[in-house]
Amino acid sequence: MNLSFPSRRGLLLSAAAGALSACSPGPSGSSRPVRSPGTGSPSASGPPRPRETQRSPFPISAVGLTWTGPGEGLQIRFLGTSVPPTPWMRVKPGCPCGRDERRPVRRRAVSRALVRAPGAEAYQLAYPESIDLLSGVIVDTVHGSTPTPGASPTPTASPTPLPSTPEKVPDLADLPVVRRSQWGAVPSLTTASRAFAPVQAVTVHHTVTADDDPDPAGTVRAIFQLHAVHNGWGDIGYHFLVDAAGRVYEGRDSGDPGTIAHNASGDCVTAFHTADFNTGNIGIALLGDMTVREPTAAARRSVTTLVASLSRMHGLDPRAPLSYRNPLTGRTLRLGSPVNAHGAWTPTECPGTLTPVEDVRAAAAKALRA
Repeated sequence: MNLSFPSRRGLLLSAAAGALSACSPGPSGSSRPVRSPGTGSPSASGPPRPRETQRSPFPISAVGLTWTGPGEGLQIRFLGTSVPPTPWMRVKPGCPCGRDERRPVRRRAVSRALVRAPGAEAYQLAYPESIDLLSGVIVDTVHGSTPTPGASPTPTASPTPLPSTPEKVPDLADLPVVRRSQWGAVPSLTTASRAFAPVQAVTVHHTVTADDDPDPAGTVRAIFQLHAVHNGWGDIGYHFLVDAAGRVYEGRDSGDPGTIAHNASGDCVTAFHTADFNTGNIGIALLGDMTVREPTAAARRSVTTLVASLSRMHGLDPRAPLSYRNPLTGRTLRLGSPVNAHGAWTPTECPGTLTPVEDVRAAAAKALRA
């Protein structure tokens, strides 16, 4: 199914086409709905203590952790009744997303991480006294929005059933786009109010989640659950996410099923990917840990195509300097380009030392000149 953009600047998709795209051919050639599993997490019962076994009433797909203090030093291992405990694994802080604040606030240095654990039944943490663990949230991305206590653990993550022929958007060079309804966003949990602003910048992130992910759509659902519910943001913090196969996932909801990330005027919906610099800034997140390995060639192509297409739509020159001004807060920043790594805006290693943002910027600029 090929979809066009009715406006030059807006990522506009036909609402009817978006509804039809939730179907894929069945065995007899007819269409059948493709339904993604929902996501659920239990109510927080306080932060886990060191070495204390945290058992889940349903199979664990992932654990979200929040802490203050040193970013390094937290470890986790998973347990099950029929398998030995996993080795202790180092927990790495994820992308430090956050809101724009109208008034200056003194932010605590809070670290967050998402650790995948398909089918585990319990977990334990180890950490020094210098770490103040704020919360541990168990997430189930397999059994629906209301996890069923006592459900049989799933030993491995089954890939989320996605359309066999994803939507291809000509203005994004026919990139396959997985819509929110297809990866399993829960509409009732999408509670964020929406603000829109003209696009000034594009920022590249990584999620610091597992590489070689057997179910990247499940990871997107887990990120959505933590951002929307646990962080209280009402939605996922990124506009787009890109997996190792180069699939692009629709992120932040624009509020209109006929648009992706924008309103009909071409302004982008404000997300929560770069604290204090979100307004007018489109966030693209690579799924995986780009301090461990480089993005795949497919992921790089998709990110480059996204950056080039968004730059064209919004009149951005990836090789020109940027004078950014946040219209919400009045905060300003001068950068060497409108296309940047997260770390150009705020002190962070995101999007990882192996993400070639300069190469993406140069390739996008070349594509714009072609």
